[in-house]
Amino acid sequence: MHINLTPEQERIVNDELKSGHFRSAEEVIAKALIILREKERSSITGDRNGHQESAVREMLKFVEENRTSLQGVSVKQLIHEGHRL
Repeated sequence: MHINLTPEQERIVNDELKSGHFRSAEEVIAKALIILREKERSSITGDRNGHQESAVREMLKFVEENRTSLQGVSVKQLIHEGHRL
């Protein structure tokens, strides 16, 4: 299968490759499709735990990618604070 990416999509793929998180464009696309499927499944079931789990995964991914120190703050506290905004 061959696909055409918009310039913005191509920039995202290239940024991910430069970050070192992926070894190929195919890996970037594969991960994006997996995340899309997970989000669709959680929205179909309407399962609140699925949404919470997804939020926690996204938070942990952000912390890991940005090498953010939580300095004694739990992910649960961060999520609770995010709900207040």
